[in-house]
Amino acid sequence: MAKTIKEIARDTGYSRTTVTLVINGKSDDYRISPKARAIIEAYVAEHGYRYNQAARSLKLARSHTVGLIVPDIANAFFARLAAALEQLCRRQGFILVTTSTAESPEVERLALENFAARGVDGVILTPCEPRRSLPAGGRKAEMPIVQIDRRFEGDDGFVVTSNHFVSAETVTGRLIAAGAREITFLTGSPANPTTLQRIRGFESATAQLPDAATRFSVRSSDQDTEEGGYALVEALLDSRGTLPDGLIFGSLLIFHGAMRAIRTRLGAIPPGLLAGTFAYSAIIEYLPNPVFVIRQDERGLADHAFATLAQLIRKETPADVLTYVDTDLVAYRA
Repeated sequence: MAKTIKEIARDTGYSRTTVTLVINGKSDDYRISPKARAIIEAYVAEHGYRYNQAARSLKLARSHTVGLIVPDIANAFFARLAAALEQLCRRQGFILVTTSTAESPEVERLALENFAARGVDGVILTPCEPRRSLPAGGRKAEMPIVQIDRRFEGDDGFVVTSNHFVSAETVTGRLIAAGAREITFLTGSPANPTTLQRIRGFESATAQLPDAATRFSVRSSDQDTEEGGYALVEALLDSRGTLPDGLIFGSLLIFHGAMRAIRTRLGAIPPGLLAGTFAYSAIIEYLPNPVFVIRQDERGLADHAFATLAQLIRKETPADVLTYVDTDLVAYRA
């Protein structure tokens, strides 16, 4: 079993200070005798060394804790992201503490204040409000923060995200290539910067096509929830009586609610419907329809966010302020 400084000092007969200096490679700086150095190094080589985590944390003013703040940990995307970050933290000797905001700016601010008060080493945050609107100063201002998945326009700070604009262009193009003549984009509020970029990507992919104004449309809800998705489909059917042959869903929750509404109103999913989403859901496996899914790389997002945060914790400056992590498009039954 590895030994502590106290145990090494007791067994070798040297002081704790001498043992600490040898272990930290400062023998020459403090003129530790070659004999003492050889004895201590031989002992450590045979028995190993176990540092006192609590003492080290106090000395370095670190808690070896990372905070993760996301809108909804029950969302499959954020659950997978949290799992990937937890593995990374564990390997590096950190504990990940996770909390959800339910898209509430007040809850987000409280979470940041609490993490700062508890001395976490840094936070990975999916923001629900612009960072520039948060109060400045105090301990929170010194706490490293890396934003993940979202970036509000005009925000400063380090961000790791998928390119939601390009992803929306990609999935829209695939639906059109697969034969969709009309496509409606069903999504949550454009106040969410991820949603806004996806809407812009959808509009970019369709703007130059013939009769774009009548063939392609966006319907949004203030609720990025299953209930919001359900209500969007009901309103769509009430206004036109039938579904378009293409639907793109801005989030998994909108997708789930919309599919439930389609089954309730129509009895089944129309066999000719082409669908696109921005995250994988198990429900896709049970649909007979072609579905085009943008798969975000949760592991890649976690890797880059953690690496950036680790640099900030070490008082280093990351090379990139904004990092895009590639997505993949996966076609099911296409």
